[in-house]
Amino acid sequence: MEIKKNEYFDGNVHSLGFVENGITEITAGLIKKGTYDFGKADPRETMKCTSGEMVINGVSCTAENAAAVIEVGQQIVLEVKADSTYTCTYG
Repeated sequence: MEIKKNEYFDGNVHSLGFVENGITEITAGLIKKGTYDFGKADPRETMKCTSGEMVINGVSCTAENAAAVIEVGQQIVLEVKADSTYTCTYG
């Protein structure tokens, strides 16, 4: 397994990806308050807010809420209400 560091949106989003056989299986990250468009999902993503507050494709998410499922081809838009942490699994 390989660990891959990712940084997006001028350093406002950081994640660590766990890569197996060249495929990212899960990421864990930190995201600053703001709005971010990640493009279309491919593959399917299951995103869980683990602290803070964000709106994922119009659905309010906190650590107490269930994870948001983003199907292949759906746009991924995050409106982060407060600095937050998250996990995302793929496939």
